[in-house]
Amino acid sequence: MFFYVASWPIALAQIGAAATLVLFAIAAAGWKVRTLALLTAFVIIGSTPALGILFGIGGGQGLPGIHPWVVYVTNTAALASLLVAFLILIERVLVPSIKRATKGSDTVADQQRRLEARQMRLRGLLKREHEKLKTVNEMHRYFELATRNAQITVFYQDAKLAYQWIVNPRPGLAPIEVLEKSDDEVLPEAVRPLVIGHKRRALATNTTQTFEIELPGEGDRSWFRVDVVPIADKHREPVGLVCTAIDITRSKRLDMMRTDLSRRLAETLQRFNLALRSERIMVFSQDHEFRYTWANSDETQVGSIIGRTDEELLPAADQETILSLKRQVIETKRPVSAEVGVGEGAERRWYDMHVEPNLRPDGSVSGVTGASIDITNRKRNEEQMRLVMRELTHRTKNLLTVVIAIARQTSTQSKTVETFVPALIARLRALSAAQDLIVADEWAGVKLGDLVNVLVGQYVPPQSSRVEISGPDVILSPEASQNLGLAIHELAANAVQFGAFANTAGSLSVTWRVRESTEGDKLEFAWREKGGPAVTEPTTRGFGMTVIERNLSRALRAEVTLAFEEEGLSASIMLPMEGVVPFASPDRIRLAEAS
Repeated sequence: MFFYVASWPIALAQIGAAATLVLFAIAAAGWKVRTLALLTAFVIIGSTPALGILFGIGGGQGLPGIHPWVVYVTNTAALASLLVAFLILIERVLVPSIKRATKGSDTVADQQRRLEARQMRLRGLLKREHEKLKTVNEMHRYFELATRNAQITVFYQDAKLAYQWIVNPRPGLAPIEVLEKSDDEVLPEAVRPLVIGHKRRALATNTTQTFEIELPGEGDRSWFRVDVVPIADKHREPVGLVCTAIDITRSKRLDMMRTDLSRRLAETLQRFNLALRSERIMVFSQDHEFRYTWANSDETQVGSIIGRTDEELLPAADQETILSLKRQVIETKRPVSAEVGVGEGAERRWYDMHVEPNLRPDGSVSGVTGASIDITNRKRNEEQMRLVMRELTHRTKNLLTVVIAIARQTSTQSKTVETFVPALIARLRALSAAQDLIVADEWAGVKLGDLVNVLVGQYVPPQSSRVEISGPDVILSPEASQNLGLAIHELAANAVQFGAFANTAGSLSVTWRVRESTEGDKLEFAWREKGGPAVTEPTTRGFGMTVIERNLSRALRAEVTLAFEEEGLSASIMLPMEGVVPFASPDRIRLAEAS
């Protein structure tokens, strides 16, 4: 009984040991340890009667009492557990002991190898650092070279604006002369306020400042563009400035030269345009489609021409002449000059046009460039000259005919050479005076009042109280001026010899007016003398009477009436208005247009 009671604690201990081994197998990391724990737990349960004692299995003998094969399996498990335990012993005890034994003999060699490897790593590290330092030095040298060639100065200043390092200082300064100094000690006085103000503003606002300064030098002045970049710490507090000063003297001088050149070019262009306008010269360019792309002036017959074509600007009658001229330039690639007219009637103007091709680099024509000179005045002067020459030829022939007639008639009325010469000279002078008036008014006619004043004035001043001349403005044709002028001369010469001017008391009244009649308007010219010597009608007709009566009647179809009254001679001459030319006569208009 005691044995049975004492077996219960042993059986419980055996079951607990088996359970502990199972839990250990579950928690173990290696498969060998887990296998050993499970096999041992199985051997304990299979070789002891613990299950029989506690639960009555196998008749109180446990698993061995169930069947003989249980004993066989248990023995096999025991052998397997011994094998696994042996493997674990070899792996965990014998092998590490062998390694520790062999390791002790290799420690010195390993240490030597590790030392050599460390030294090699250190040498490689030093080599790489040396190469980096070399690269940095080269980069620094290249940086200095680049900044020197580019005329750029780079420097760093602390928060107190003291220079800490500088690369490529401006000429005349060395880095040692700048370091640890402030702008007050380095910069010229003239630029200190500007530079220091920008730098302090950069520190205060933590923003980049860019400005330009001008530095005086021994010779020329220099200009720099300065960029000030603030440097801040991790708390965004400014700790210094990195500045670059770029020498822009060359660009500044180029800008000044460009500005001066632009000013001079503008002045030259202004003079050029003024010269072109004063000479009425227009210069223009057209593209391949004859569209105007440029012109020196908008003052043309048709206003602005830019963007328009000749077909839009020119009258239809003038287009083909001008366009064919420009087409010829494009086709032949040769300059062409010609005189062309634009417009009609009084608005027609003439131009001397010169056109040249605009050639591209490949030789093709991109358009034309031309210059046109307004020669309208010249053309009108030429037309006027032709009119004047024709008129002069006609007048010269008539004048020579009149001179011959005067000479012939004077010779028949003169008995001696002594009387012929003065009479001929006086009549030629009268004729010359009339011709002067005709030429002075460009052969267009003579005012009747001017004709009377000049011819009477050869004997008595027209302003004299003895002479009264009055009448409306009437223009005589050159033929009428010439013939009536001879008659007025004969009347004046007769008044000096026998009439009103033969004494000091006589007077003369010359008047004219236009009278209307059924036969047409006529000019009535009246000559009245008073206060001279007594007048008697002559018994013979001299040259003067012939000129007054016959010549006027034949040349101008005039009606002449002479009255030899006792108080003085009176002459009434009725001229058809066909011989009188008003101001707006066609001849005068043609001559005015030509001029």
